[in-house]
Amino acid sequence: MKNIFKILLFLNLAVGFGQNNDAPKEDAILIKDKKPTIAKDSTQNNYNLIFTSVDNIAIPPGGMNEFRKYVGQSFRLPEVNKTTIGKVTTKFTVCNDGSICDIQVINESPADLGLGDEVKRILNKSGNWKPAQKNETAVSSYYTLPIAIQITSSDIPQPAVKENNSTSKKD
Repeated sequence: MKNIFKILLFLNLAVGFGQNNDAPKEDAILIKDKKPTIAKDSTQNNYNLIFTSVDNIAIPPGGMNEFRKYVGQSFRLPEVNKTTIGKVTTKFTVCNDGSICDIQVINESPADLGLGDEVKRILNKSGNWKPAQKNETAVSSYYTLPIAIQITSSDIPQPAVKENNSTSKKD
């Protein structure tokens, strides 16, 4: 057992110190010094140029607080029997010209209320956003937007059913 351990230790040291260290040093380039090249005139969707990490994120018209107000005012609530909280998570692309495209519903709960279609409608009507910035250049970027909204039950008055307890009197 000791001999096997000695052999394994020797092989580990021989392989560890047996690396070739005479590679030319001038070929090494720092990755953080190399900046990505971004085409200035790319107005079409080039899916290779959609960024997930940017210097400044995309901003909706008027800022995020105004956008929240817009969503709250524009959202068409479905009719439900009991109060519930609807949750929709969407992912879309804010293009380098500020337009919104490729809207995808990632998660929708409850699924049978059509909340995802309503969020798509609102995003399509929201207008152009201020695009994301990477190296001081407008770029296309992904944006994930979670929305939670409380839907109160429709208090539809039921027709009153009047019981007729009186008996007709004959005179």
